[in-house]
Amino acid sequence: MITEVGVMAVKPNLNIMEDATPEGQILSRLYQTVTTASGGPYRVYWGLEIEDPLRLWAFFDFDSVEQHEEFAKNVGEEAVKDLPKILSIGYFTKHVAVTPSPPLVLLSPVTEIMLAYFPSNISTGAKEAASTRFKQFKEKGLDKCDDVKGVSYGWGIENDFPVLGGEEGQKGSLLTAFIGWPSVDAHMRFRETEAFKKNVDLLTGMEGLTHLGMVHISCRSLERKT
Repeated sequence: MITEVGVMAVKPNLNIMEDATPEGQILSRLYQTVTTASGGPYRVYWGLEIEDPLRLWAFFDFDSVEQHEEFAKNVGEEAVKDLPKILSIGYFTKHVAVTPSPPLVLLSPVTEIMLAYFPSNISTGAKEAASTRFKQFKEKGLDKCDDVKGVSYGWGIENDFPVLGGEEGQKGSLLTAFIGWPSVDAHMRFRETEAFKKNVDLLTGMEGLTHLGMVHISCRSLERKT
């Protein structure tokens, strides 16, 4: 299974997360449509970035990139026709393959999204080395913290992810992790622990790392009825 990741800019002064508003109805109606239409995603998660509430993140679980592309070709244009009323630009739509999958950790009260960028031409060996270092950070740091609700991590399928927080036009390969927390404060407390401080160099010292970023979101979700 793969997960489509989309990041979009929300027009100001709209409450798109509240179903009682006209703008909120546009979004919830869209996700109800795609989770009931034939060939659509198994589950949709969506939420506003806590650091930048004008940035919407959405995640869609598919069997494969091909399934997503076929669905988009058949249903996509009609399904998203009202989005320009509430969204201004799309930052990107890409795909990630994470373990465990599907990334149910996105159902946590707050999800930290780690974004570790590398050159687009990163080698298989360098990818494996970076994955190993993140796994070690998980085992030595995250797994020692009772507040952690779960972790899914893996690589982007494409190698041209826009680098959020990087230089204009900068793109690269992405190692990402979804880490569940009860709150942003719980995550910040973890960053003050010895388990974090002694092991964070496993992340910051990954060979070839070009940019390391982090955001938090709180997601709603819809699951396809079987």
